[in-house]
Amino acid sequence: MERLINIDNGGTLTDIVVGSGADFTFTKTLTTPVDLSQCLFDGMTKASTQLYGEPNLAELLHSTRHIRYSSTQGTNALIQRDGPLIGLITDDAGLVDELRASEESALLFDDLIGDRVGLLPTEGEHDVLRTALVAQINRLTPAGAEPPLAPAAT
Repeated sequence: MERLINIDNGGTLTDIVVGSGADFTFTKTLTTPVDLSQCLFDGMTKASTQLYGEPNLAELLHSTRHIRYSSTQGTNALIQRDGPLIGLITDDAGLVDELRASEESALLFDDLIGDRVGLLPTEGEHDVLRTALVAQINRLTPAGAEPPLAPAAT
């Protein structure tokens, strides 16, 4: 039996729907903003308990053909323009032009990234590339780019 797992990550709750043909299992778990993988695995484990009578995440995943993920939390941050300021570090000089190709995407790019863009060399020794990356992070962080959250200590 092939299943489809649908996950919607919200600000407070993460919804999980597991479907196979006409059979569906619905569950919710608290969203863990510091580590979104935790609420995903908690929700899928909870769904596996409903399906098998005991937690069996491995069986659920082995019987799953596709997993679809959506983020109401992320979508709302984009629409409301109130998410964290981000920076873009790339080694593709044309990427910014591609991301700003339409008027709408240029407005979104300017709202979310603005001038917080760093360009890395495309070739070089590992230590040189690592130094260039650290330099870009050090330049973009004081410009407002927020570093990713570290996973919670366990």
